[in-house]
Amino acid sequence: MKSKFYLFMILISALSFAQKKEFNSAVVKINRYIEGSLVTPYSEDNVPLVIFIMDAGAINRDGNDRMSKNDTFKQLSHELAKEGIATYRYDKRLFKMDGLGIKEHEISLDHYIEDAISIIDYFSKNGKYKKVIIAGHGQGSLVGMIAAKGRADGFISIAGNAVAIDQVIIEQIAKQAPGLDKSASVAFKQLKENGRATNYDPALESIFRYNLQPFMSSWMKYNPSEEILKLEIPVLIIYGDKDIQVELIQAEKFKEIIPQAEYLFVTDMNHILKEIKGGRLENHKSYNEPFRKIMPEVLTGITNFVNQ
Repeated sequence: MKSKFYLFMILISALSFAQKKEFNSAVVKINRYIEGSLVTPYSEDNVPLVIFIMDAGAINRDGNDRMSKNDTFKQLSHELAKEGIATYRYDKRLFKMDGLGIKEHEISLDHYIEDAISIIDYFSKNGKYKKVIIAGHGQGSLVGMIAAKGRADGFISIAGNAVAIDQVIIEQIAKQAPGLDKSASVAFKQLKENGRATNYDPALESIFRYNLQPFMSSWMKYNPSEEILKLEIPVLIIYGDKDIQVELIQAEKFKEIIPQAEYLFVTDMNHILKEIKGGRLENHKSYNEPFRKIMPEVLTGITNFVNQ
C-alpha cells in the first residue's frame, strides 16, 4: 500500500512540474565561434524566433560582463517564452578567443556580422519557426541591421546609435573631457586614412590602443543611419529616457531618416531596460541588481511587434 502511495505522489509531483513549466531552455552551438541559449515556449509549435545580439565589449548572452550581473536578456528571453515567442541569445566570438588562439587584433566587427548571419541562416533553414526577428542592443543594433538585410523578417533596435561610432565617441569626449575631443578627431582621421592612429593623447589609450585599432577601424566604417535604410522589413526602435550610455538624440536622428519605423520610448527606463526612479547612482547600481524586472512596456512592445 505504501509503495502505491509513493508512486501516486511521484505522479502528482510530475504533473505539477509539467503544469508550472513555462518554457524549455537548451544550449545550441552554431559553429566553433558561436554558442548560445535557445529558449522556447513549452507547449507551442511553429512559433516566431527572436535572435538577440549583445552590446559592445565582453557582454555575455545574459547581458552581463565580468563586473556586473543584471540578467537583462536572460529575463527577457524567459518572459517572451511565456508570451509564445522563442529566443536565441549567444556569446560573441571574443569569448572563444583563448580557446581558439584568437588574438585581439584579429577580431573585427565584420566577424560579428558574419556570426549573426550564420545564426540567422541556421535557424531559417531548420524550418521550425514561422518568422525570424533580429534584436540588437547597443553595438548589437548595428551588427543586427546589417545581418538582417535580405534574411530576417523584422528588426528591433534597442538603444542603438544612429551615427558612426567615431562621431559618437568624439561627441561624448567633448562633453566629458573638453579638449580631448580634438585629439580623438585627429586619431580617428588617421585611422580612416592610414589604417593606424599614432598621434593621440595618452588619456585616450583605452580607445586607441594598438591591438584595438583594427576593430575600431572596422566598426567606424559603418554608419547605422545608412545601413538601416537598406532594410525592407518592419523595424521597431526602442529607447529609454534614463539611458546614460545612449542619448535620446540618437532616436531623433533615426526618426528623421526612417519615420516609417515603429518607435517605443519608455519613461524611466535605462540602458539595460530597467526602471530608474532616482539619479545616476541608482542607475549605475542597477547594472548589478538582477532582481530588477524588465520594464513591462518593452515586453509588450516586442511581443506586439513580433506577432503583427
